[in-house]
Amino acid sequence: MPVFRNSRSLLSVILSFVCFLSAAGCSKGEPIYRIELLDCDPLLNDSSEYMVVLGDLQEYTGNQHYRPWLQHTMDWIWSQCRYGRKIRSILQVGDVTSNNSVGNWEVFMYHYRQVGKIVPTIVCAGNHDYTWGEDGWQIEDRYSTLFSDYVTYEGTPAEVIERFEPERTENVVIGLTLGGERCNVLVLEYGARDEVVQWAAAYVAAHPDQRFILLTHEFLTAKGVRISKGSSAEAQFVDQSCNTPEEIWEKLVFGNDNIVCVLCGHNGFVQRLFSPNATGREVPQILFNVQYQANGGDGWIQLWEFSPDRDTVVVRTYNTVRNEVLQDPNGTFEFGWR
Repeated sequence: MPVFRNSRSLLSVILSFVCFLSAAGCSKGEPIYRIELLDCDPLLNDSSEYMVVLGDLQEYTGNQHYRPWLQHTMDWIWSQCRYGRKIRSILQVGDVTSNNSVGNWEVFMYHYRQVGKIVPTIVCAGNHDYTWGEDGWQIEDRYSTLFSDYVTYEGTPAEVIERFEPERTENVVIGLTLGGERCNVLVLEYGARDEVVQWAAAYVAAHPDQRFILLTHEFLTAKGVRISKGSSAEAQFVDQSCNTPEEIWEKLVFGNDNIVCVLCGHNGFVQRLFSPNATGREVPQILFNVQYQANGGDGWIQLWEFSPDRDTVVVRTYNTVRNEVLQDPNGTFEFGWR
């Protein structure tokens, strides 16, 4: 178990988890989330605004032994908001679940629900959020995912301004204000279809005065290389159109300078790649994934700081349990924003 540097004891974590196990199966009402007010973190300051990035959650939601680390992460976010820290949004990079089961989705909703009421939380679909076939790998039906059943954005502060398909949320545009400025998040499904990429490119091109963060599950390798062939999506989708990350870069990102950056998960831990677009601007492509860390994620988040006195975003990979910043150039860096 982690060493919690706040008022929560190991016993209280265990008790909270036992309460979840007993409540999750109830059919009447929602399980009671025993949220804990943690210490005010000195890393965050009053003048800056922040965005939190959550990596792949599949180990947290799929393994009951790792759920205290997910609970601590969400309690940390909620607590900093209660202390007045300006966390403007949460982005999650896909693989919310381990196997697209109702049980995994319910675990996510249980831990996310309280934070989601106060912070716009934007999620994309990963390969583990689909039902795999009998071979244990291929995805025969894109609509097998329960993603849109759970990620509805109803009753949350997230503003859905465009959808590829009615009633579905795998491909949407969501409006945010970051660093005091408007910025949309363009969410794309795993291994986006041709028609989805065409829809996204047309929408971005039609709104040149708006800026976008592209959020999708698979984009960079664990070594920080954009995937041009041999992507997981190519291998998993059967007889369906599917674009590689390189194709998404060429068709969508390269020619649209209003796409500020790309955020993904799926591989490795922390990586980044800067590539020039058609105007010569270096576009940051940022990978953050926690599934291979100890304890299913160990309490790691990525924290983007928007300071009023600088034109860059400072990105830090931060451990909410140990209150420490990762000392790695791929996990702590900055890029141009304004």
